[in-house]
Amino acid sequence: MALKYVFGQDELVADFVARSKVASGAHKRAGFNDANLRAIGIANADDELIAGIVYFNYSPDEGTIEMSVEALRGHRWLTPSTLALMFQYPFLLCGCQMLITKTAARNEHVLRMLAAMNFQLIRVPRVAGRDQDGVLALLTVEDWLESKFCKRYKHHILYGSEAKAA
Repeated sequence: MALKYVFGQDELVADFVARSKVASGAHKRAGFNDANLRAIGIANADDELIAGIVYFNYSPDEGTIEMSVEALRGHRWLTPSTLALMFQYPFLLCGCQMLITKTAARNEHVLRMLAAMNFQLIRVPRVAGRDQDGVLALLTVEDWLESKFCKRYKHHILYGSEAKAA
């Protein structure tokens, strides 16, 4: 399985993520309203976009950035290389001290993955509507550095291609 990472196509990837979220019922918002958003697309060997990571609401003063991720079902895309890029951008290239993401409280699979990556999970009642709780997931740079994935794969080290691509 050969994955290709797509850089410099921020609007295309953001549209893919927004459409996927709306289609899955995860978000009612149709898009991102951030002129400074950045995105990483993940494509398969046929150049089909199968996943996207969008970074938005970057606040250099606070050292925070938000991330939204979506993928097509049935595709293997969350590899060690993808995890490296996913976290190197906010922490190493932007210098953020915290990464923020949100998900539905009913999305137990995603919550297990976030917990395994050392995110702190905070349940927020009714944040996604009258009948739907959400979870605010926070990852500090220190918690990322202590995560088993960062330690095992040395994600805290930028190699040539990752540094140039981002």
